[in-house]
Amino acid sequence: MLFIDSEWQEPVLRKRIPIINPTTEEIIGDIPAATAEDVELAVRAARRALARNKGKDWSTASSAVRAKYMRAIAAKIKERKSQLAKLEVMDCGKPYDEATSDMDDVAGCFEYYADLAEGLDAKQKAPISFPSETFKSHVLKEPIGVVGLISPW
Repeated sequence: MLFIDSEWQEPVLRKRIPIINPTTEEIIGDIPAATAEDVELAVRAARRALARNKGKDWSTASSAVRAKYMRAIAAKIKERKSQLAKLEVMDCGKPYDEATSDMDDVAGCFEYYADLAEGLDAKQKAPISFPSETFKSHVLKEPIGVVGLISPW
């Protein structure tokens, strides 16, 4: 299922890609085969969500608010570390200890970017010095809008 517009949906063409355990070569599940049509649905939903409540829900949220979400994701990854590691073992055929270490890395990435996000608020409207006193400038960081990601697998 694809998570689009706050709900789980089947892909438009209803095609699936099998997940094969590389150790046993058995099919252990499947994932949706998203198409350009699915991406369009997701982008439209994301744009609506970004504009919802005049942008107050997300597009104008402070970096501290965004960091809070990233830390919550990191906490859930840590909470389910063992379960996620077992899935990674079946999906990739790697040793369990390596998979648990990978989960620490994943949680760590969310925490790292949460730290960076929190630092952005302090840099908002930071002045930029010019050689001449007649010019004044500052940095304003704003969301650019909806972006997409194509995962290689």
